Amino acid sequence: MKAYLRKRASARTYYCLLKWQVNGKQKSKEVSTGIPIEGNNKRKAEKKCEEIRQQYEQKYEKYKVEITDILFTDYLSDWLNQNKRIWKKTTYYGYDRVINTHIIPYFKSRHIRLIDLAPRDVQSYYNSLLDKGLSPATVKRHHSNIRKALQEAVELNIIPYNVADRTKLPKQIKYQTTIYDDKQLTTLLAVSENTPIESAVRLAVCYGLRRGEVGGLMWKSVDLENRLLHITHTKVTAGKEYFQDTTKTLSSRRTLPIGDDMYNYLTELKKRQDANRQFFGKAYIESDFVCCWENGEPLKVNYISHAFSELLKENNLPHIRFHDLRHSCATLLLTRGIDLKIIQEYVGHSTISTTANLYLHPDIEEKKKAVNAISSIFSLQKSSGKSSGKIEEVKTA
Repeated sequence: MKAYLRKRASARTYYCLLKWQVNGKQKSKEVSTGIPIEGNNKRKAEKKCEEIRQQYEQKYEKYKVEITDILFTDYLSDWLNQNKRIWKKTTYYGYDRVINTHIIPYFKSRHIRLIDLAPRDVQSYYNSLLDKGLSPATVKRHHSNIRKALQEAVELNIIPYNVADRTKLPKQIKYQTTIYDDKQLTTLLAVSENTPIESAVRLAVCYGLRRGEVGGLMWKSVDLENRLLHITHTKVTAGKEYFQDTTKTLSSRRTLPIGDDMYNYLTELKKRQDANRQFFGKAYIESDFVCCWENGEPLKVNYISHAFSELLKENNLPHIRFHDLRHSCATLLLTRGIDLKIIQEYVGHSTISTTANLYLHPDIEEKKKAVNAISSIFSLQKSSGKSSGKIEEVKTA
């Protein structure tokens, strides 16, 4: 097995390209090293690439010996452990939670060997999830986990094909997003004042930030002198652990202007936090996060969602998710005549189609304009005296 260090287009990290032969056929696989391209990191990336090569080589040799006896559940556990050092923490946590909580417990009592696993076995598992009342979206997520694990076994020539590809997934129900209009957003901003999530709500409404971007915003990214806001990090969860991570995608890294209202608010917020620093003294937690408690401790992203839901209940406001403030912001920009391309860059989407399809929801007034535009045709028909239903002969040249 050979390994080559690669730079992928638009990627922020180095990739390791693995190549090997199975029964005379060339096989290849790309794996992220997790080492940033920015900076003098090439040697570090080369070392990581060699580590990845050794891990995959050991895995391949191990499976060649145990191919006839390894159980599907043992293969999944080993697959998780082998990739733990390669994946980002959040990626590993997502796979670990699904595989160890659901997939392995289901298949463990069935004692199915990896080479004996059939499409009907995986299909039965999906059906069991639906019988429990889990959503089609959840089934699809479990399918993604199983398929990815099995695909690696296909690449290593352990199994002839991916059985997950021969299953049928339930049709997903598109989530119906609820958004707030101008008046509701104004009310929300008012009732959130002097609450722990006041700053989180304001940032989400003004900039359409994701929950993790709100929680991960630090004062070092707020340039009050030049009135610029730099979105460069996001806060994510992996079980009970909270830590700083890079943004969701490369396009999510963006710089936004700070308007007069937000400038005044952030300036006042910084003064408040400086006063709290003096009040708490040594007990103050120097975290540098914009959204924090009075003692400086940063707000956890799950708390932001929970507190937001409670805030809506207490003030009899329609229930929406915190993420729906992002939808509301984008839709508000659209109704104010802001160009779609600008909105795309403002909210940090990689493609303009994502912005158009997911976040822009025309309100009832816009739909009335559409109806009126069509109604004008009927008005023209009446005014031309052709409403009697008679068909006139049309002369052609």
